[in-house]
Amino acid sequence: MPRTTVPQGTSCTMEGEIPADRVHRPEQRLPGPTRGESVLECAFGRYAPVTGTPPARPRTDHDPLDRKEHLLHVVRRVR
Repeated sequence: MPRTTVPQGTSCTMEGEIPADRVHRPEQRLPGPTRGESVLECAFGRYAPVTGTPPARPRTDHDPLDRKEHLLHVVRRVR
């Protein structure tokens, strides 16, 4: 959420907070309306407890707890 907006001549500085998993979207959208002259600076501010259902994402590799599949994957990678 934006907290402050400070116009400075032909530029504008906006400060606020955005969840880390949502930073990518404004980063992609800013160049259009600003004709490529925008700069997005981000710094990690704090950890916050998850509310609601915790986020989940599928595994991108083989599950090491499935020993047979894991060993097949490791053996293929070594050769």
